[in-house]
Amino acid sequence: MIRKLWIGGMVLALSLVSVAVAAAEQATPRQFDLPIKVLYNARQVVFPDARPKMDGNRILVPVRFVAETLGANVDFRDKLVTIRQEGKVIELPIGSDVVKVNGQPITLDTKAVAEKGRTYVPLRFVSEALGQTVEWDSVARFVWIGHKNVPTLEEVTEKQDLEPYLHYFTGRYADSALTIWDYRHPDTGKKYKTVRIIRETDWPLVIAGTTILRIDRVVIHGYEYFRTVSNKKGLLGTSYYLLQTDQPIKLRGETVQLREVPGEFRAFYNSVTDSSDEEDFGIKDYRNLKLKDAEYIGIKTDSDSVILMENYFK
Repeated sequence: MIRKLWIGGMVLALSLVSVAVAAAEQATPRQFDLPIKVLYNARQVVFPDARPKMDGNRILVPVRFVAETLGANVDFRDKLVTIRQEGKVIELPIGSDVVKVNGQPITLDTKAVAEKGRTYVPLRFVSEALGQTVEWDSVARFVWIGHKNVPTLEEVTEKQDLEPYLHYFTGRYADSALTIWDYRHPDTGKKYKTVRIIRETDWPLVIAGTTILRIDRVVIHGYEYFRTVSNKKGLLGTSYYLLQTDQPIKLRGETVQLREVPGEFRAFYNSVTDSSDEEDFGIKDYRNLKLKDAEYIGIKTDSDSVILMENYFK
């Protein structure tokens, strides 16, 4: 009888999760003012002194991007930007929506602008004029240029000794986070000895066969969440854990009812605060926890190492 009740309870729980996921799949993706990321051949382009900006529904980028990433020659004089590459000549007068490609005039719905000592040019127009494939991803707020062959975690990061990070792993869930649970791993059941550190500019990555485009901090109804855009399938999304000095490791599962499935890539949400902190550790003011308080964020999934993400939300 007890076994039947247990199985029935599990079926009911999974059914409720399935219903929640199905409801989320019909939802329109939430809109957040997240920074636009420009990717060239599936790697983030770093803009050290001037980020891309929106002009209506068009994206403008600093003109140096054209030279440093697309490899074109750029000349700027008398308020005229001239771009040359392999026999193509693009002329963009500052402030004008009429440009020229190899001498032929074209009218755009945006224009090159000069602002705070920086010159911005229309990203899609210039990239496509130079023969690049351009795609806008509204869910991840990515501009994809070139191919979309996302590299693996192992290709982008290096193994490091785990020892300097072990002092973060305390509390009842520490042992689980440090144990290799992948049955395919030759050391399954043993403890990890290495760690891989992910930085904000490392995204997107393929981790354990799942493509994760980006992880961001968002606020919904006054509460902080991790927002993960990935192609992960199944009932449950990726789980995370928070690492803080002199604090127990805090696990964070997906808030399934918030999930959005607008297409191939889904948006998953994991709450930063959780009442389990009071139940597990006696932390009565658990609601005061802020994402900026964490020093590292662990990603709980199969790997050859512990996976930690630098807290770039500070």
